[in-house]
Amino acid sequence: MAGTAPLGRRERLAHWWQLRRPRERVVIGALAAAIALLLLWALLWQPLERDRARLARQLADQRAALADARREADAIAGLARSTPTAPPADAKAAIDAALSRQGLKAVGGNIERLDGDRWRLSLDAISFDSLTALLDTLQRTAGVRAVEVSVTARVEPGLVRADLTLGRG
Repeated sequence: MAGTAPLGRRERLAHWWQLRRPRERVVIGALAAAIALLLLWALLWQPLERDRARLARQLADQRAALADARREADAIAGLARSTPTAPPADAKAAIDAALSRQGLKAVGGNIERLDGDRWRLSLDAISFDSLTALLDTLQRTAGVRAVEVSVTARVEPGLVRADLTLGRG
């Protein structure tokens, strides 16, 4: 008795293909090609396009950050090139003059010498913005900087009490 072995998947597909007319084969082939192209577009092209757009945005952001960093570096280099003024011989007089220029002489600024290069300055009521401007001015013009700062809020809005220890260098 002659028996036939069951056909495998490949053989069945080849047999099915052979049974189709040439015109059907063309239509099925074109349909398979269109489906393959659609899958390639959806699974490969679209993700690549999204990544390209994301990378273009990141590049623009990074270029802007680089430009900011270069501007900051130029500003830092400019500060480094500027020659600091020589500190005055009498630091107490320079501190006093800085207080007068900023209009802070009236806020009760006590200046006392602690040792050779350190002074204590107490300001009873000063705005925080004025305090930071004063510290900047003292460093630039008087050649002293804050070594220790104690700031206490006052009842009046925007005012603080500041006790500063100033030193050279």
